[in-house]
Amino acid sequence: MRYRVELDYIGTDFCGWQIQPERRTVQGELETALFRLTGETVSVTGSGRTDAGVHALKQTAHFDLSKEWETARLSGGLNHFLPSAVRVQSVSLASADFHARFDCVEKSYVYLMYRAPERAVFADRAYVVDENIDVSRMDEAAKLFVGEKDFSAFMAGGSDVKTTVRKVTRASVGERGGFIVFEVAANGFLYNMVRIMTAVLEAVGRGKFAPCDVEPIMESGDRSRIKGIAPACGLYLKSQTYKEK
Repeated sequence: MRYRVELDYIGTDFCGWQIQPERRTVQGELETALFRLTGETVSVTGSGRTDAGVHALKQTAHFDLSKEWETARLSGGLNHFLPSAVRVQSVSLASADFHARFDCVEKSYVYLMYRAPERAVFADRAYVVDENIDVSRMDEAAKLFVGEKDFSAFMAGGSDVKTTVRKVTRASVGERGGFIVFEVAANGFLYNMVRIMTAVLEAVGRGKFAPCDVEPIMESGDRSRIKGIAPACGLYLKSQTYKEK
């Protein structure tokens, strides 16, 4: 039986989603919890990876069990065995061909920033930026990400992909609830793409780049034109959209 699970997590104490030998990961914790609950060695497939320190408001995954379980029992049992930093929000029966990664047609992320001074309560949850940062300039620049474009200048090294072209369907920056929020959705993301985008937007907000500089940077395909990368602590995987079958 195939099950679809939706969960959220705080990534601060994890080395990312994907299971790694001798390291604590979200996938590893979920597979351990499944074994303790069901007695089965289960492989969990997520919609995609999140890096060390990155959080998720919703991560969708699937796994197979040899017999049918009540979904409420699975959800409650998993939360009993999972650490408090990982919470299962729902479990449902899925079709045998449902695939959390390959059936996903769009993902969205949010990146949280706030104006200085630094706040202890936001440690490992959001990124502190200059108190005078210009959010309207950042939003103007973010709009230039929208479209089907080559984002090779926004990809960190160490990734092997067939193409660096991605289709961004929406991107915006605004202030909500005391936070500066960068939200972006696309049919896929390159390694560290959102954090590099955020670094560029922050530079625009501080006046180091003009909003109109974003397109030439993108067209250059030159990663070296972008200095630095926004820290993982402010990044949240927000949602996944799936094709209908």
